[in-house]
Amino acid sequence: MRTPRHQLLAFPNGPSYCGVVSKDYGQFCGLAKAASVLGERWALLVLRDLSLGPRRFGDLQKGLPGIPTTVLTTRLRELEEHGIIERQAPPLGRRGLVYAMTDHGRDLTPILDALGRWGARRMADPGTHDVMTSSSLAGALRSAYRPGVIPDEVTIRVAAGPVLAWARTTPDGVAVGAGIPDGPIDLTITTGPAMRHILAGTLSPSEALATGALAFDGSRELFDLFPRAFHVPLDPTIIQGEST
Repeated sequence: MRTPRHQLLAFPNGPSYCGVVSKDYGQFCGLAKAASVLGERWALLVLRDLSLGPRRFGDLQKGLPGIPTTVLTTRLRELEEHGIIERQAPPLGRRGLVYAMTDHGRDLTPILDALGRWGARRMADPGTHDVMTSSSLAGALRSAYRPGVIPDEVTIRVAAGPVLAWARTTPDGVAVGAGIPDGPIDLTITTGPAMRHILAGTLSPSEALATGALAFDGSRELFDLFPRAFHVPLDPTIIQGEST
């Protein structure tokens, strides 16, 4: 009898990996397993937001415009079942449980950043219906950060209309968050869609100031270092190919 193509290797003492099961690629492969866990719609964006810190259900829903309530409920349940997130008691003085990443989930942070950099290479200007959230801006800052450019510990606040995020740098790394940071702020940058071109290096700080694409408050030296410390280049070849 002819063996089906997907039955390449059997594990008689373990679970069957050769059947076709929902959410299962039928392969004994780490990448296939990761895809079955993380490949559902909205899952990566839920994890992006939780990688910035614990969130209540309502906070997640507000920060993910367009996600149906039932979908968010399902994604959170699945991620919890896989041990990637957990429910925790809220901080003192707040009500309602919060969702937070487990240690297993936090292992995904550099992977989320790498995927963000990979995707950003394919992004130029936002589409008509594209939105930026405070969490997506914070995630962009973290994935774009290049250690060693800014020698001191500084706090940078970025405002794009109502969207607020911050980055606190050290010579070895960066912490980011949505909203307004605690403590003193060394540099505030106010901008809009031009931020993508500043991070790409296709628009210099001086050009952006001259055209009114952004404004800043704080250290001019730090402002000039910003596009070197936070940099993700565009790939015109990829962008042109995707637009045709």
